[in-house]
Amino acid sequence: MNDKGHQALEFAGLAGELLLENGAETPRVEDTVHRICSTAGLTEIEVIVFPTGIIINAIYDNVRVTRAKRIHARETNLNKISIVNDVSRKYACGRISLDEGLAIARELDTGKPGRRVFWGNLAAGGIASGSATILLGGYWADFLPAFMAAALVRGVIGVTAFNLAYVLQIFLAGIFAGFSGSLFVDLGFGYHMDKIIVGALLPLYPGVTLTNAVRDFISGDLLSGTLRMVEGLLIAAALANGVGAALSMYHGYLRDYLF
Repeated sequence: MNDKGHQALEFAGLAGELLLENGAETPRVEDTVHRICSTAGLTEIEVIVFPTGIIINAIYDNVRVTRAKRIHARETNLNKISIVNDVSRKYACGRISLDEGLAIARELDTGKPGRRVFWGNLAAGGIASGSATILLGGYWADFLPAFMAAALVRGVIGVTAFNLAYVLQIFLAGIFAGFSGSLFVDLGFGYHMDKIIVGALLPLYPGVTLTNAVRDFISGDLLSGTLRMVEGLLIAAALANGVGAALSMYHGYLRDYLF
């Protein structure tokens, strides 16, 4: 296989990997990979996609080629999904070359967010959490506690990201949200403990995961749908158990020592 075939397969694999890692549903990943491969001249294209991996099999210049990629980390980043969609469609329409598309995919794959992006995401998440607290019936005095609790939760996940499984990270986030919400209210820094906790954990709710699970079921991707559904339920259970454990320990033991 010549260099063009290798580049096309790498481009398709990176595009599919980026989509999977950032929360895209299975049909979108399959369509994007197939679009790139067919534009590059590959034939008999078969794409197998599931939440933890992607396999691409095709023929180029009468040679059977295969690419497999294991997906370890997943998050929700609609901006990256939008960029990959745009690049793949521009390539399919001939508006950019294979080299240009591959370069963009490599940059997205290896690029790390800077400090400005991190603090921007932290601020946006805090504002979303505070606003959700108010929409749920909280007072404006609950906005800042929810903002701070959400920032603490995000910080906990950032610290443990390279040491613990994602479900355990979510469990710890639930514990810290429960502790911080309870402590803020007892200190007079906020009024509605339940709404502060829910608002702080809102960015972690597996809404996109469960929605994609339903879409996969509807599309006939039963394996992907089942895996996504199980993942979403595990995350929801970890959040609930983390908050429950925190409230039990705080109100059962720690509150008497602190106050």
